[in-house]
Amino acid sequence: MKFSKGSRRSGGSHFSNNRGPTVPPKRDYSPTRSLHKPPFHAEIEAASLLEQDSPEFHAFVRDIVNMPVDMASSVAAAIRQQKWKIAPNPLAVIRTGAHQEAKRSEIGSA
Repeated sequence: MKFSKGSRRSGGSHFSNNRGPTVPPKRDYSPTRSLHKPPFHAEIEAASLLEQDSPEFHAFVRDIVNMPVDMASSVAAAIRQQKWKIAPNPLAVIRTGAHQEAKRSEIGSA
């Protein structure tokens, strides 16, 4: 019993008409993010300019972010990280970052 070496095809028939592999043409880069800003982007941008102990910032934390006012410093730290600017849901990023910052400060003070 004889075994043939290699595949069934001959070495030259990998590419039809001796063309070689196709290489896609270069594409011009265009950003995929739309110009439409996610909800609450303007409110967060305005709140980032406020002092964290101001009544306006406390109202933002309570009414927009829906978090207790005593977490205002953690919310301010989450806004300063600026991860919310590229997120599809910026409020969720701020809430998550505020909880993480509160946990860090809790561990750091213990």
